[in-house]
Amino acid sequence: MSVNQPVQLNSQSSSAPSNADKSNYDGLLDDYATSPVPLHKTVGGIRIGMINGGLAFAVPGLITGLELGGALGITQSIYAFLIGGVILSVLGAITGLVGMHNRLASCMTMKFVFGTKGANLLTLAFVLSLLGWYGVNINLFSEVSQSLILQMFNFTFPIWALEISAGVLITLTTIWGFSLIEKVSSLFVPVLFILTAYMLYKSFGYVIPATETAAQTNQMDTISLSFGEAVSAVVGSFIVSVVLMPDFTRFAKTKTDTVVASFLPFLLLNTFVYIAAAMAGLAVQQNDILQVMLTLGIGTLAFILLIMSSWVTNVVNLYSAALGFNAINANWEEWKIIVVAGVLGTIVASFNLLANFTDFLFSLSIIFTPVAAIYVVDFFILRRQKTYQLAQISHLPAINYLAVIAWGIGISTSLLVNNGYFTFTGIEVCDAIIITMPSYYLLMKVWQKNRLSRSN
Repeated sequence: MSVNQPVQLNSQSSSAPSNADKSNYDGLLDDYATSPVPLHKTVGGIRIGMINGGLAFAVPGLITGLELGGALGITQSIYAFLIGGVILSVLGAITGLVGMHNRLASCMTMKFVFGTKGANLLTLAFVLSLLGWYGVNINLFSEVSQSLILQMFNFTFPIWALEISAGVLITLTTIWGFSLIEKVSSLFVPVLFILTAYMLYKSFGYVIPATETAAQTNQMDTISLSFGEAVSAVVGSFIVSVVLMPDFTRFAKTKTDTVVASFLPFLLLNTFVYIAAAMAGLAVQQNDILQVMLTLGIGTLAFILLIMSSWVTNVVNLYSAALGFNAINANWEEWKIIVVAGVLGTIVASFNLLANFTDFLFSLSIIFTPVAAIYVVDFFILRRQKTYQLAQISHLPAINYLAVIAWGIGISTSLLVNNGYFTFTGIEVCDAIIITMPSYYLLMKVWQKNRLSRSN
């Protein structure tokens, strides 16, 4: 992106836009994708936390709560939600501090850790996962909206029209960047909280009619999960947000704001949503979120919850995907990238990504948790919080093979623990962090020692 600082509008008027006018227009849409965020653009932690807080109320989060509640029961699932939330919050606070100190987007930060081309490949993986989430949310939004419209108005709205309409609205919102996203999230999250709390309230004391008990119980299909897998699924539901936390905490004023921005959504709001969904599903003995809401008599409120949560969630997904594309090629204009990413995400919505939703979450935790562990070690331990300098990018290696090896070790650890070969904590993502962090540290120290000995 060619413009890195806010640009004042040119007061000179003309019938056709000049090159300066075009630059000014692009500058208004510049969200510092490839440059540090200036201090006068920083905001408080609660306002940042509301952005990821909006993600907590998305339909996939409700589905995760329903599935884990059905698999483990309410007591064990609450423990899984809390432990997963603590892991996410601690990791998010640490990765968020990397963003606050450097004022750089996560995809730019990873260039200093994985190398310029290595980071691009990693960024592409993040972008694909974000577009996958975008597609999941658009698909869920369209299907549930179609069902609700049919239930309430006895009219079948074309699903493709719902997907396109949602895609256009989300893309237009995302173009205006962090400032608008933060304002929309701050407005909607309290409303989403109230609606979810009302769903929880309606589930208290709900008694399944005797004539429907057998039929509804048969509809409560549960998945088989161990406690460790359940915690990993909770972590997987937000691990991409944790690794990409610098995208938002680069706007944080202080360290305290960064910590608040992590614990508010990942522990408090996220856990609340999961518990509410699990209790509602168990109360009505169903694991289809639409049927749960309709059974509890909140169809209209469900429609409002669905629209708001899908909007906020996919704006954040699209925003981070655009930052990733921009980090791969800084010459691309950010607003154009957002439009292209919005189109791609809407196309992805036509694919069925929900067939194995819990497996999808577990896969995300396996792939991306080690990434957070690696760049945290790099910044806080190896570099001792020495700020990354953009002027150094031209001197970086194309690929930091040691970081890639450590990443592979982390992924392998999760897979071995999941298959029962060994475990330290019984939770795959925790074991992956325990192995990945010292592995990367030792690899880098041995390499630095060998390089020093060769130079002498």
